[in-house]
Amino acid sequence: MKRLTIILTALALTLAACAGDGAGNKQGSSETPGTPVADPVITIEDMKFVNGTVTIEAGTTVTWEWNDGSMEHNVVFEEFESPLQAEGTFTHTFEEPGTFDYHCQPHPFMTGTIFVVEPGEA
Repeated sequence: MKRLTIILTALALTLAACAGDGAGNKQGSSETPGTPVADPVITIEDMKFVNGTVTIEAGTTVTWEWNDGSMEHNVVFEEFESPLQAEGTFTHTFEEPGTFDYHCQPHPFMTGTIFVVEPGEA
């Protein structure tokens, strides 16, 4: 019985560790914006968007930086997307407040969110 408890505990911990959404470290959650970040850089590494969810003020440019070897990724929003690429950067300036979810088209488990707030709102 004790062995079964240990196995089940280990399994639960493993599942909890794997339950993330591929966005890497998040600031805030998908429902709540955090403190705005100036000049955010989101790194694409290990099949995830590292720091992929951020809060920014309107007018801020976000940079995505590829650092995942030869693996090709892109950044896809409802209204625009980056090219499919394995290196380099992509930038976008968010002018209007709102919540903007994005993903990688070839790897849809890779997701993130950009929360855009009015300057001085947070």
